[in-house]
Amino acid sequence: MPERPPAARADFPVESLTPWIGHIQIVERIGDGDSVRHRVRLVGTRIVYYEGRDNTGKFLDDVIPMDQRDELLEPYRRCADSRAPVYTSFYNCSEAAISSQLERLILPLAADGKTIDQFLVAIYRAAT
Repeated sequence: MPERPPAARADFPVESLTPWIGHIQIVERIGDGDSVRHRVRLVGTRIVYYEGRDNTGKFLDDVIPMDQRDELLEPYRRCADSRAPVYTSFYNCSEAAISSQLERLILPLAADGKTIDQFLVAIYRAAT
């Protein structure tokens, strides 16, 4: 069975995301190989609340605490490499954040149908 190409950001009109927009983050993938960085293009209001700050326009490796960097960035690398969705659960404990268990679904996006250049990310507080 042939591999289905990843969706593009344009496949998700803002109106279709309205029910979830507060929990959505769009992350841009910049560079190749070891030089790949991830910049937040859009961050929902619930994510701002969870993180205690608005990271729009910032690189994730600049805002994630050093001791959590590998754990929190590895799923983006795995998503890009596998070209498939990745689910993770993690404990958010940065100084500015609301300490809580969060669940995250990362979906790969490719404007050209081939190269992963963005991620559509949903983040919710884990049910207790």
